[in-house]
Amino acid sequence: MPNPYIPREQVHAWSEAIGRDQVAHQAALNRLLTDQRRLTKFLEHNQAELQPTTAGVALYLFGVLARIYDLAGGQLRKVTWDHIHAAAQRVSGATAELLPIDEAFPERVRAVAWRAQPHVLDEALMALFARETTDEEADLDDAEAGKVFFLMWVANEALDACWRAPRNFQGETEYTYAHIEPTPPEDAGEE
Repeated sequence: MPNPYIPREQVHAWSEAIGRDQVAHQAALNRLLTDQRRLTKFLEHNQAELQPTTAGVALYLFGVLARIYDLAGGQLRKVTWDHIHAAAQRVSGATAELLPIDEAFPERVRAVAWRAQPHVLDEALMALFARETTDEEADLDDAEAGKVFFLMWVANEALDACWRAPRNFQGETEYTYAHIEPTPPEDAGEE
């Protein structure tokens, strides 16, 4: 039985909280990057395909992704190479139907019914394609943002395969896209 979906509003709230106060989440992010070493190695291996600035963005977003699963509670087992290869094969099989990376790319991704934790992927789409950046943040072109997104999608599939929601988890069982306006950069630090 697939995992229930972490609600969109919760995913967004956690993502925003991590972005606002990275210092408060740093110990957990470091622990998760260490605990999920195979997934981190997969990401490091694929960073060779990314521009240097993009590689840093990918590592940060992977930490945020793993932290969302951590905050959701339950049990998060270590990802194996089999999980990674199965996830990569699945995502790779959908890639041709989703390209090119244009304005309709997020909509085509949202139409893929089998995605694990689709609200987490919606947050990744928003972060990579819909948000304005500040001077301190990397502004990725669409090709680089697409590469990062596909890496995050593989990581998301693998993490979801290793996650068991807590018993009292109030997740969703059906996906409906819920639009959330990206937080403007000037408002990102406000509570």
